[in-house]
Amino acid sequence: MESVERSKPTVNEDLLKRYQKQYVPAWHSFDRHPWRHPWLTPENLSLMRDFSRQVREEAHRLFEKKSRRHQYEFGFVCNIANSMHSSARALTPHGAKVTLLMHPYDDYLLSQPEWELFDGCVNGNSHSYLEAVKSGLPLPEMQGVWRGSVGSDWVEYERMPPFVRESDYCRWRDYYCFLPMIEVARRFDSLFVIQAPYIAYLSKKPYIATHMGGDIWYECSRDDMLGHLQRKAFSQATLLIASNPWSYAFARRYGMRNMVYMPTILNSEEYSPGPAVFREEWEKTTGGTFFVLSTARVDELFKGSRIGLDGFARFAARHPNVRLIQLGWGADLEVHRTQIASMGLEEKITVIPLAGKRRLINYLRSADCLLDQFVVGYYGMTALEAMAVGLPVIMRLEAAQYDAFSDAGAPPVYNVQTAEEVADVLERLATSPEERMQAARKCRDWFMRYSGDAHWAQSYLDLLISAASGHRFSFSQSPLRSPLNQTEREYHRVELSNAPLFPNYF
Repeated sequence: MESVERSKPTVNEDLLKRYQKQYVPAWHSFDRHPWRHPWLTPENLSLMRDFSRQVREEAHRLFEKKSRRHQYEFGFVCNIANSMHSSARALTPHGAKVTLLMHPYDDYLLSQPEWELFDGCVNGNSHSYLEAVKSGLPLPEMQGVWRGSVGSDWVEYERMPPFVRESDYCRWRDYYCFLPMIEVARRFDSLFVIQAPYIAYLSKKPYIATHMGGDIWYECSRDDMLGHLQRKAFSQATLLIASNPWSYAFARRYGMRNMVYMPTILNSEEYSPGPAVFREEWEKTTGGTFFVLSTARVDELFKGSRIGLDGFARFAARHPNVRLIQLGWGADLEVHRTQIASMGLEEKITVIPLAGKRRLINYLRSADCLLDQFVVGYYGMTALEAMAVGLPVIMRLEAAQYDAFSDAGAPPVYNVQTAEEVADVLERLATSPEERMQAARKCRDWFMRYSGDAHWAQSYLDLLISAASGHRFSFSQSPLRSPLNQTEREYHRVELSNAPLFPNYF
């Protein structure tokens, strides 16, 4: 980082010490199962759906008043699970000019924009982007992506740029190691951030935010510097986007009022039905005629992977020509392999290498159905991508919450939570081509209403431009402003009392 002229006084050491004392190694609050939060009633979720629609309509009216001659430039900050890059690819056909700013510490291959366009596989256990580049993995070349490093001379306040306030420096001094990235973020009209909202907050640029799970679930639960900063950054966003009902559980626990419903968007032309490219290969190599696909990471705690495996085992015992294609990744993969062997399913289950999204789309198009997750009850990119290409999905879902939460209603997945239920659904799909076709059509139709229609891309542009123009939405009528009731307070108290030893998350 280039040196900045020393135009500021030395930092107030008393202020610095006072702020540092407020952070303690403990929990601010905790929630082991936010999908059970008592505020997530159909009535409250419906009220939030209606309020969110009003905010989107306000943003669109503002967009209509703005001069079309101005070309806004947006910075999309961080890319956990390729979420921001996939959003950018949905928005750029509608005229959005987007630059993706990668977090300097995020070396995970699946968080790199190249992964979204990669039509290949990764063998081995290393999922490091730098190691993949060094090994010569043929990743596509990317444009519109910023990659940088942390700074080395951030300690002295008098070397900070003029936009850095003394109070912010004293409170969050450790995070100004990201000053090179923060200064790049300041080049844009507005920002859209995930994972590290503090980058946008410290940049002093207008921004909207969303969350990926752990950032708002666990990091905001902390009472140390990171927890305080994450809560501050999310709460100061022009808007904080909720794409799943449990988002409101976090808002209630932290007292955030700026949250509205918006769907996760994907490019509906890239994620669409298409030819079953891998079907013939699977048939030749496995001898199967009906293919179940599992692309979610193998993770018993959060995904309930054993439920899917047991359900397939029961189903396969009755049908010799069925096969499970399992993507080989996740914390419990080796345990999963051992279970497969002990159940005598080696010939019916094929574990394949982790695949880039271009290849993954063709896997989805080649399968008959998808096994997803059976614990949390909310869908993520795994199920959304499958439904986009018209693939029936089997998972556990908080359907009643979604019916009230989303304009499109609950997705038409097969909602199950036991191995026997999984086996029964597989039986129905395997024995009825008509049901498979009907389920596939429902999934694609729902995806287009929920995510793929062009008006959702326009809504995102409306929000980004509203932020860029300095507009501040009023949340005085948000249902989230209602006081915590006794049931909620007791729920929060019990959950905090049962929290794991700090700083363990589970």
